[in-house]
Amino acid sequence: MSKKAADDHTDPRMARPVIIHDKKTKRYLTLQKLDTFLIDGCEVNFPPPNNVSLFASIAKKEMLKARKIYNSLISKKTKNKREIYITDKNITKLYDYLEHIQSSIIAIYTAIESFSNIAIPNDYTMRKKNQKGIEEIWDKSAIERWYTTSDKISEVLPSILKTDSPKEMKGWNIFKELENIRNEIIHQKTITKKRQDEIDSSFMSKLLQERIFENIDAGFTLISFFCKHDISHSFFPLGFSEAKLEPIEMDDMREDFEQIV
Repeated sequence: MSKKAADDHTDPRMARPVIIHDKKTKRYLTLQKLDTFLIDGCEVNFPPPNNVSLFASIAKKEMLKARKIYNSLISKKTKNKREIYITDKNITKLYDYLEHIQSSIIAIYTAIESFSNIAIPNDYTMRKKNQKGIEEIWDKSAIERWYTTSDKISEVLPSILKTDSPKEMKGWNIFKELENIRNEIIHQKTITKKRQDEIDSSFMSKLLQERIFENIDAGFTLISFFCKHDISHSFFPLGFSEAKLEPIEMDDMREDFEQIV
């Protein structure tokens, strides 16, 4: 397959390939991992996607759908008006908007959660003093389980990748708003009004503000922030920065790979 044909068939959601430098033949080879699954007796093989990329792609698609409805239904109708009623067929459009915008919020936050975990090496440990002043050793599994996503992003990843904390970014507070809205969506609560329990849907007002699109964009910016600091990380998604593939050096790759005829 020609390079152009290969490029035409490359999906940016795909996991990064591996470059092998065979010292014996002085050749460089690009290899793409294949995942194999047995489905109803059939062996299914395909190059695995990067899951961060999948969720980021969902977030982008859903945000674009939400933006289209927002411009025609909310932004246009509320301009220069003190009150409007959304009724009849526009109710369906409004509910479609709420589906798309909430899907986008949940997807981009899930992408960030996934990113914060894959960026931590399996052998990584950190030392931290607890409230009693006793030093504890935290391994990857403990960090994944007990650290919040914000803390992993703002404290753990900068230590691993040798970067500044994204807390210094101008958009950090906008991301924190996204996190709070996501939590309100996922963990919707009830409230008591006039001695009656009601579902708390106050977060809906945030979904109807145009700022919500800035909140979602802040999630993409956060992933890009780290990708730009390590363009060769084999687990990082494509499309958020320049990408560099570091070759794996092998004296004679025939000794490590089964020859396929």
